[in-house]
Parts: sequence; C-alpha cells; structure tokens
Amino acid sequence: MTSWRKDLKWSWRGVVHKETGAQIDFTPGLFYDIYRWGVFSSAVIIRNFFRSKSATIVCYPKKVRSWYMIWSIFKRCGINMVGPERADKASLALHFFDNTQTRPPKPPNNAAKTVNFDCIDIRKSTVARTFKHVFGYDLSVEPSQHSGKMVVKSEDNGAHDGKIVQGPTKVEPDMVYQRVVNNETDDGHVRDYRCPMLFGKPLLIFIKERKTEDRFKNCNARVRLADPKDYFSADELTKVSQFCKMMKLDFGGIDILRDKESGQIYIVDVNKTDMGPPMSMSLKAKLKSVDIMAEAFSEELINTKQDTV
Repeated sequence: MTSWRKDLKWSWRGVVHKETGAQIDFTPGLFYDIYRWGVFSSAVIIRNFFRSKSATIVCYPKKVRSWYMIWSIFKRCGINMVGPERADKASLALHFFDNTQTRPPKPPNNAAKTVNFDCIDIRKSTVARTFKHVFGYDLSVEPSQHSGKMVVKSEDNGAHDGKIVQGPTKVEPDMVYQRVVNNETDDGHVRDYRCPMLFGKPLLIFIKERKTEDRFKNCNARVRLADPKDYFSADELTKVSQFCKMMKLDFGGIDILRDKESGQIYIVDVNKTDMGPPMSMSLKAKLKSVDIMAEAFSEELINTKQDTV
C-alpha cells in the first residue's frame, strides 16, 4: 500500500497521479480494470516466484511500481530491482519518471548499462519535429494558417486531452496542433498501433481499437497482439528505429497511426513509462506479450554482461 499512497492522491471523484496530474475518475470500467490488473499481476508473481535472479537494476528516482509494463518484464527476466541507495550492486540503471521533461541524475557507476537516461524530452512538439526529420513529411500544422480540421492537444505526457477543432485558429500556450490522421476502420472505430521498443528494435504491436467518439480517450474496445513485420514495411521499421534513437528512447512505447487515405504512418506519441499490458486483452495474451519483451530484454542483458567482462 505504500506505493499507492506515495504515487496516487485519492478523492471522492477518483484518483490523481501526483507526478503527471492525470485524473482517473471512478467508473465501473475502472473497477473492472483494477480487478483484471490484480489477476494479471498475481499471475506474474506466481509463475516467476522461484525464478533465480539474473541481474540487479537500480531505478531512479524510485523502484518501478507493479502497474507499469516494465515491472512484469523485470519479474519474468528475474531482475532484482533496487533503489538508489543500493546503486553499487547494480549492473543496469533505469531512469523511470513520468514527467514529460526531466533531467536524470548521473548514472551510478561506469559498469552499469543505462536505460533512458538520455531521453529527457518527450513533448508532443519534440515528437513531431523528430518525426518530420526522419520521415520527411509533417504531422504538425500551423494553426493560424491551416484551413480545415486539426487536432489540438497538450504537450504533456498522458494527458489524453486531444480534440478536433476547425482552423484557422489562434495558438494557445503549451498546446500542439496536428493534422487529423484518418485511422478509422470500416466498423466505426479508430485504430492505433502501440509499439514497445528496446534500443531501437520493435518488440511487438498492441493493435488498439476504440469507438470513433472515444478517439482521444484511454478506453480500448478491443486490443490484439501482433508482429510489427506484419503491419509495417522494412523501410517503415527502419525509420521507426531511427526515430527512437534520435529521441534517445532506450525502452518505451510509441503510438503509430496509419492514414487510411495516403497509407502513410505517423508517430504521434512517445511514452517511456508505459502502463500495461493493455487490460482489454486476455490474460493469456498479456502473459505472452510479457514473454516476448522479457526474452528481448534478457538478450540485451547477456550482451551487457559480455561487454563488462
């Protein structure tokens, strides 16, 4: 319960995440997700209870909580998580902080392989600017000159406050303005591709679909697991990797949309503190996704150990 009290602020309306300010309202769907998360996290603990420790990772500024995706990966890999006070015992160092912009501390020692220490700016404007540099076409629009519909949303990570407005319009501070990507399906849903990445390598895809009217909400109607090679070309995957390297994203998730009319893909968001796996999936699919990501992480650990011998 200590982590809940430290990270979350409770009220009669819902829960507020202290680091980001994100509000989660109490709804029947929320309580069902909490139940599903409890079943999943219990399954992760039980099936990895007797797994021997493969490595020790120090987490800054605090240990990863169980509702984050990387927690289940660490459990599956047999990674022992410690706080900064035990940094001298670690061969890996992870900077894990929900804020959109941050300045991580100095890594603990020269022997530790660092994860996400250089990923210090995941603002939407930084994402859009990096995307244009790598892909050669633009996601952003100039709101005072754009004629037609456009998306306006906060710079901040995890805000889920996007809306479609009509341009031209005046610029509001700390907001970004982007083209409306037509990612609608034939049955009245919109489709997002959440792709976890590890050192520039795509691990899998969570194909998320929600009702069109819930386009900007974090409430998936259905989610399924897929192989990135089945949905993106080799050239697209190469550019996705280049994008992540430019963002200095060692591990995290990126949101990709494919425009129905042009066929082009757009990277619209970067998240280095993913929660999940998505609760809408079956328990079997959740555990399978953890296995895929844990195997990739373990291979990276083997390389780390070889490099430091």
